[in-house]
Amino acid sequence: MSVKPVDLNKLRASHENLYETVVAISKRAKEIHEEERAELEDKLLPYKEMIRNPASESESDKVFPEQVAISLEFEARQKTAQRAISEFLRQGFDYTLEEKADTPKAQDSEENEVDGD
Repeated sequence: MSVKPVDLNKLRASHENLYETVVAISKRAKEIHEEERAELEDKLLPYKEMIRNPASESESDKVFPEQVAISLEFEARQKTAQRAISEFLRQGFDYTLEEKADTPKAQDSEENEVDGD
Protein backbone atom coordinates (compact mmCIF):
# COMPACT_ATOMS: atom_id res chain seq x y z
CA MET A 1 0.00 0.00 0.00
CA SER A 2 1.51 3.27 -1.08
CA VAL A 3 1.16 6.44 0.94
CA LYS A 4 0.20 9.58 -0.91
CA PRO A 5 1.22 12.74 0.95
CA VAL A 6 -1.22 15.64 0.98
CA ASP A 7 -0.12 19.26 0.93
CA LEU A 8 -1.72 20.66 4.08
CA ASN A 9 -1.32 24.21 2.82
CA LYS A 10 -3.65 23.38 -0.07
CA LEU A 11 -6.21 22.04 2.38
CA ARG A 12 -5.86 25.12 4.55
CA ALA A 13 -6.22 27.49 1.57
CA SER A 14 -10.02 27.72 1.53
CA HIS A 15 -10.67 27.37 5.27
CA GLU A 16 -8.48 28.57 8.07
CA ASN A 17 -9.01 25.65 10.45
CA LEU A 18 -7.22 22.56 9.14
CA TYR A 19 -8.90 20.26 11.68
CA GLU A 20 -12.37 21.26 10.46
CA THR A 21 -11.28 20.70 6.86
CA VAL A 22 -10.02 17.21 7.68
CA VAL A 23 -13.27 16.40 9.47
CA ALA A 24 -15.30 17.61 6.48
CA ILE A 25 -13.18 15.53 4.10
CA SER A 26 -13.53 12.45 6.29
CA LYS A 27 -17.31 12.88 6.38
CA ARG A 28 -17.36 13.13 2.58
CA ALA A 29 -15.15 10.03 2.34
CA LYS A 30 -17.66 8.17 4.52
CA GLU A 31 -20.51 9.29 2.22
CA ILE A 32 -18.58 8.07 -0.83
CA HIS A 33 -17.89 4.76 0.92
CA GLU A 34 -21.57 4.27 1.75
CA GLU A 35 -22.54 5.03 -1.87
CA GLU A 36 -19.98 2.52 -3.15
CA ARG A 37 -21.08 -0.11 -0.66
CA ALA A 38 -24.70 0.26 -1.76
CA GLU A 39 -23.65 0.03 -5.42
CA LEU A 40 -21.58 -3.09 -4.72
CA GLU A 41 -24.41 -4.73 -2.80
CA ASP A 42 -26.81 -4.01 -5.68
CA LYS A 43 -24.44 -5.55 -8.22
CA LEU A 44 -23.76 -8.64 -6.08
CA LEU A 45 -27.37 -9.23 -5.04
CA PRO A 46 -28.23 -11.65 -7.87
CA TYR A 47 -25.24 -13.83 -7.01
CA LYS A 48 -26.07 -13.82 -3.31
CA GLU A 49 -29.57 -15.00 -4.16
CA MET A 50 -28.14 -17.85 -6.26
CA ILE A 51 -25.90 -18.89 -3.38
CA ARG A 52 -28.70 -18.70 -0.79
CA ASN A 53 -31.22 -20.54 -2.98
CA PRO A 54 -29.14 -22.82 -5.21
CA ALA A 55 -30.85 -24.63 -8.05
CA SER A 56 -28.54 -27.58 -7.47
CA GLU A 57 -26.11 -28.77 -4.82
CA SER A 58 -23.10 -27.82 -6.94
CA GLU A 59 -24.30 -24.23 -7.31
CA SER A 60 -24.13 -23.59 -3.55
CA ASP A 61 -20.32 -23.84 -3.56
CA LYS A 62 -19.84 -22.24 -6.96
CA VAL A 63 -17.85 -19.04 -7.36
CA PHE A 64 -19.21 -16.96 -10.19
CA PRO A 65 -16.58 -15.28 -12.39
CA GLU A 66 -18.82 -12.23 -12.78
CA GLN A 67 -18.97 -11.87 -9.01
CA VAL A 68 -15.17 -11.97 -8.80
CA ALA A 69 -14.86 -9.41 -11.63
CA ILE A 70 -17.25 -7.02 -9.85
CA SER A 71 -15.31 -7.36 -6.59
CA LEU A 72 -11.99 -6.76 -8.35
CA GLU A 73 -13.39 -3.69 -10.09
CA PHE A 74 -14.38 -2.16 -6.76
CA GLU A 75 -11.07 -3.14 -5.20
CA ALA A 76 -9.15 -1.39 -8.00
CA ARG A 77 -10.93 1.92 -7.50
CA GLN A 78 -9.17 4.80 -5.83
CA LYS A 79 -9.62 4.78 -2.07
CA THR A 80 -12.46 6.90 -0.75
CA ALA A 81 -10.28 9.15 1.38
CA GLN A 82 -8.11 10.03 -1.60
CA ARG A 83 -11.20 10.64 -3.74
CA ALA A 84 -12.67 12.94 -1.09
CA ILE A 85 -9.41 14.92 -0.87
CA SER A 86 -9.24 15.24 -4.66
CA GLU A 87 -12.87 16.34 -4.78
CA PHE A 88 -12.25 18.95 -2.08
CA LEU A 89 -9.17 20.31 -3.84
CA ARG A 90 -11.12 20.59 -7.12
CA GLN A 91 -13.79 22.53 -5.19
CA GLY A 92 -16.17 19.63 -5.76
CA PHE A 93 -17.67 20.30 -2.38
CA ASP A 94 -17.44 22.88 0.33
CA TYR A 95 -18.55 22.88 3.90
CA THR A 96 -19.94 25.37 6.31
CA LEU A 97 -19.87 25.03 10.02
CA GLU A 98 -23.03 25.07 12.01
CA GLU A 99 -22.91 27.86 14.49
CA LYS A 100 -23.87 26.51 17.84
CA ALA A 101 -26.72 28.40 19.40
CA ASP A 102 -25.87 30.02 22.67
CA THR A 103 -26.95 27.49 25.22
CA PRO A 104 -27.95 28.85 28.58
CA LYS A 105 -25.30 28.08 31.11
CA ALA A 106 -26.24 25.80 33.95
CA GLN A 107 -27.40 27.70 36.94
CA ASP A 108 -25.24 27.68 40.01
CA SER A 109 -25.74 24.70 42.24
CA GLU A 110 -26.89 27.03 45.00
CA GLU A 111 -29.87 28.12 42.89
CA ASN A 112 -30.81 24.52 42.08
CA GLU A 113 -30.76 23.30 45.64
CA VAL A 114 -34.02 23.13 47.51
CA ASP A 115 -33.92 24.71 50.92
CA GLY A 116 -34.88 22.13 53.53
CA ASP A 117 -35.82 24.68 56.21
